[in-house]
Amino acid sequence: MRISWHELFKRTEFRLAAIVWLFGYILVEVTAIAQGRSSPGEMFLANVPLLLSGTGLSIVLGLLLDRLRNARAYQQIAVMAAAGLVAGVVQTAADDLWLRAVSLTVMPQWQEWAVPYQPVRLFMILILYLWTIYLTLALIWATRTTDHARLNEARAAAFEAAASRAEAAALRLQLNPHFLFNTLNGIASLVVRNRQDEAEDMIGRLAEFLRASLASNPTELVTLEQELGTIAAYLDIEKTRFGARLKVNIGVPPALMACPVPNFILQPLVENAIKHAVRQSTPLVIDITARTGADETILSVINRSLRPGAGEPVDGAAAQASDRNGIGLENTRRRLATQYGGDAWLECRPLADGFRAEIGIPMRAEAAAA
Repeated sequence: MRISWHELFKRTEFRLAAIVWLFGYILVEVTAIAQGRSSPGEMFLANVPLLLSGTGLSIVLGLLLDRLRNARAYQQIAVMAAAGLVAGVVQTAADDLWLRAVSLTVMPQWQEWAVPYQPVRLFMILILYLWTIYLTLALIWATRTTDHARLNEARAAAFEAAASRAEAAALRLQLNPHFLFNTLNGIASLVVRNRQDEAEDMIGRLAEFLRASLASNPTELVTLEQELGTIAAYLDIEKTRFGARLKVNIGVPPALMACPVPNFILQPLVENAIKHAVRQSTPLVIDITARTGADETILSVINRSLRPGAGEPVDGAAAQASDRNGIGLENTRRRLATQYGGDAWLECRPLADGFRAEIGIPMRAEAAAA
């Protein structure tokens, strides 16, 4: 696979390598000019090719490090130490040959020190290049290690988010079989009692509700208005079962209708209220309300049982005390924790004539979702 220089210099570590060599070039240039050894033009001619060759060698070493990404750390260090030494020797040889060529052609005044073989000078040049090369390799290594750590963190966050979405979906979908079982039971009961029209109506409403349920994303946020529409469809099915025994009051200010809430978050609360009516065999009133609290929106589902014919409340506290930890409510708590962490809550408590379940959703989460 061919890689262009433009693509190479898009990579942070290679831009960093070029900066290190450029800094070294500027340092040598400024020192030589300050000491009056050479003019800026002479230094440019002498050092720019060496700057380019040093940068190129560092990039080659970086590409070699790419090939070693799956090797053990000590293997990478050993190979790069040897490769860096070879690169330093190559760069030193290129430096010596280039300066000899320049002094023998366009800069004869350099021949005095550039042409004679001077081991000490070459050794010092080698040390300087090795220092630059190993510094560049260390920076490339550190940059890649940091990038890999960030990538792993991003992947871990993505996996965690995916797991949270999967958990939320699983928790939401756990509710459907329970509801479906109850509804089919109700349909069977209507058929046994020869209430065919009501059974057919209930089947039609169930089909509409399940169609809407399957079309929705279990993990998405919907507006409170949409959630109430879903609950209304659910309650239409239940009203077919309970008839006049079930009365529902919905009191939500128009200003809160646009608040985002988790999809189907109210359904288990309403289902829990209806289960109470089944146990008590008494008329049931369900109040669904919403209000604002301290930096949160509070959704309430309150059910009250009435004495048949008298319209008086009956004691329902004991009957529903055990429901606060039922599977539907526990799944709702887990869904809220998955969606909002510890910022959302579900609180259930018995009342003298029924049961209250409330959900608190932080407004900052609503704003972020909006």
